[in-house]
Amino acid sequence: MNKIKLMNDKRGLGLGDLYPAVLAIVLVGIIIGIGIFILTETSDAVSNTEITVTNETGINATQGVAVSHASDCGFSDFAVVEANNGSEIGAGNYTIDADLGTITNASAEFQDSLWNVTYTYKGTTDTSSTGYCTVMTTSATGIGGFATWIAVIVVVLAAAIVLGIVLSSFGNKGNGV
Repeated sequence: MNKIKLMNDKRGLGLGDLYPAVLAIVLVGIIIGIGIFILTETSDAVSNTEITVTNETGINATQGVAVSHASDCGFSDFAVVEANNGSEIGAGNYTIDADLGTITNASAEFQDSLWNVTYTYKGTTDTSSTGYCTVMTTSATGIGGFATWIAVIVVVLAAAIVLGIVLSSFGNKGNGV
């Protein structure tokens, strides 16, 4: 008899159903956060080889452009070893952005010439689109994109519980069932 009564219970979700659902969402959020952290740290750890590029040609430093390897996976710690345009350009004549890999002319003396630049950076020697650094970075980005959906899931779950409470209050008219 109790089994039949439970099967015919049409009250919907109640407040008691909220705790396990919220707990599950918090647990998923923590696991996603830990996963993103691990992927990001591992990607940074495998991208620590110091690479030297000798005499990259055609740098127009008057516009502050990035060097050709600035978009490589794991690119960091950019430093210019030497810049020249037929004669050496001293370090006081340009500025760099170590994170973006850009070099910008800071003097009026070298405005009308293309530069040849020798520089170092930390990165990975695996520059293929399916390399480990790219795969880890892409995975971390993808998981991070899923994390934004957690807020939507929480709102939908809360709406389902509120709707269940409202419907159960209308369905309980005291007709002796």
